[in-house]
Amino acid sequence: MHPERQYQENFEWRRVAPAEVMEAARKHERLIEGRIGGARFAFVLHDLRGAVLSTLNLTDADLTGSRLDQAQLVGTRLRSASLFACDFRLACLRQADLSKSDLRGVSMRGADLTKARMREADVREAVLAVYRGGKPLPETFDGRIPDLTSAIAVGTDLSDSRLNGAWTLNADFSDANLTGVDLRGADLRGAVFKGANLQGANLSETKLSGTTFAGAVLTDAIFNDALLQDANFRGAIMETGLIGRLRGKGAVLPGEGEEGARPVMDIVEDHATWVAAAGRSGTRADLSGRDLTALNLSGRNLTAAKMAYAMARRLVLTGASLVMADLECTDLQDAVLVGVDGRGANFERAHLNGADLQDANLGLLESAEQPDRKWPARFTRARLRGANLRGANLRGAVLREADLTGADLRDAQVEGIVLDGAITAQVRSK
Repeated sequence: MHPERQYQENFEWRRVAPAEVMEAARKHERLIEGRIGGARFAFVLHDLRGAVLSTLNLTDADLTGSRLDQAQLVGTRLRSASLFACDFRLACLRQADLSKSDLRGVSMRGADLTKARMREADVREAVLAVYRGGKPLPETFDGRIPDLTSAIAVGTDLSDSRLNGAWTLNADFSDANLTGVDLRGADLRGAVFKGANLQGANLSETKLSGTTFAGAVLTDAIFNDALLQDANFRGAIMETGLIGRLRGKGAVLPGEGEEGARPVMDIVEDHATWVAAAGRSGTRADLSGRDLTALNLSGRNLTAAKMAYAMARRLVLTGASLVMADLECTDLQDAVLVGVDGRGANFERAHLNGADLQDANLGLLESAEQPDRKWPARFTRARLRGANLRGANLRGAVLREADLTGADLRDAQVEGIVLDGAITAQVRSK
């Protein structure tokens, strides 16, 4: 674990009264709007620990070298702001906008960056020789490594940002947008990238021990000289060539089963016995992480089967039962699921781009003993770009933040469907 930030002995930050901060924010707003009496929000080397700055428009503000430990910055606009060597430890920056900001040498250890926007942000090492601020900084700020250890960056947009050499141990980047991000030389040990989009990201020379990329999109990503021991790529979307280049380096790769694992068809047959006997004989199928590419499992009973993180492109499941099955993060691109019974199934973060789900039953599963108890099919954050859902039963299905771009929902039954935050561009419904 890297050491926490230390400061120069006897160095003092100027403490600011809340009233002074609010007055400065009002003047900054006038500056942005081009009104008389405007002035830039500038607090260089100030003590703003615990300050409440939520929802303020601080675009292009200057907070160089200031302490904002445990500050509240929910929804704050800090686009193009100078945040060089700032301290945001344990600060709340949920839904804040830090796009194109100067975050070199910043500390965000334990900060909450959930759904923040950090597009094209500069989060590299702080080097005073290239700092162009108007006030000299203490020498101890030189060479500061950006620290995002244990930061929460769930759903954060970091696309095209630069985090070269950053410390991001145990940080949570689940469902984050990291397309085109530069992470060269970063320490990512123990970090979580579950369901994140890292298309075109550069992870060369990174430390990835214990890092999980389950269900992440890694097409065109670069891993030159990365340390991969114990990294987990199960369910990740990767080119065959990249999988080949990473093989033998200690990582768990998509489609890799345990050595000596039972044949898939034997597991499926045993599962059918388990279902028919209500669990008294046979064995529940566990196909988690297995390679099911292009297999034909049409008509098979896979009720309650474990299939999470499986590599299942072009898998044929026509007429199969997937009731209450777990397919989280499963790669089902171009799979055939025509007429499947998927009531109550878990498809969260599954990759279903181009999949054929025509006439599938993806409605509510009702309890025979308790009619008021119902289980919906769950597609939260699933990718269904160009999927065929024509005539499908989607009553009560949960598709929060799912990507349905170009999907075909003509004649689908959509009463009670949950689409909060879903992308529905170019969806065909008539």
